[in-house]
Amino acid sequence: MGVTLPLWLRPPDLELRPAGVLEFLLATVLTHAGFSFLHARFEHRGHPRWTESRLSFAGVACLALVGLLGWHLLRLVPDRIFVVYGLAVLFAGLLYVAPPVRFSRRPGGEIVLSMSLGLLPVLGGYLVQTGDLTRPVYLAALPIYAAMLLRVWVEQMTVPGGEGNAAGDSLVTAFGRRVSGRVIVPLLSVLVCTTLIAAVLSAAVMPVALIALIFVVPMARIVTRSWCSFDDPSEMVRARNGAIVVHAGLCAVLVASSIWAAAG
Repeated sequence: MGVTLPLWLRPPDLELRPAGVLEFLLATVLTHAGFSFLHARFEHRGHPRWTESRLSFAGVACLALVGLLGWHLLRLVPDRIFVVYGLAVLFAGLLYVAPPVRFSRRPGGEIVLSMSLGLLPVLGGYLVQTGDLTRPVYLAALPIYAAMLLRVWVEQMTVPGGEGNAAGDSLVTAFGRRVSGRVIVPLLSVLVCTTLIAAVLSAAVMPVALIALIFVVPMARIVTRSWCSFDDPSEMVRARNGAIVVHAGLCAVLVASSIWAAAG
């Protein structure tokens, strides 16, 4: 979404950079892989084929490649803003996986993870294309962040045994499954819709993006399941699958709307 958003916002002196986009997408995949390897290492999930030392090496190697790609991308983006962005990505990833903070084991991990997977990639894609970040970009990214937070929150509720996070505490355990299912999930569903409407009203995304409101149908099913079956992991798995559909569908609509703007 981030790399197509400039097609709609049309910042001054826009010059599309397909080579930079490919580098950024590769760096995004490697960043996710690197922190996933390190997460497995810190959670002691090694086995004979993937020992903890091998997981550490793979994680560090992926992030080192990301650093090289970032250094190469500096030819496209002003040094200061891109360095700040890169440090923000690194900081968010380490906050989630690395001791002593390790938000993957603490309440608030859902927020950090959703920011890392929902907000930062959109901002980075736009930044590589245009070399700057403006208020409309943040507004356009908010529906993606809200949809990712809904997805992550419901994912935590699929863990059996009353624990919101298989590795430790989470906001689900902090609020309790009843409040999570009957209050937080409905509020997050409303947040997805309101942030989308706000993005359209502020002209951060095309008005045609309102077609994504069709996803209120699967969101209504998510809310129904979380309301009635918040303590049933099998039902929450179905709700999680619906949240994946909402997140992916919203991303697809927003990308398609920007491409449509360019075609028009």
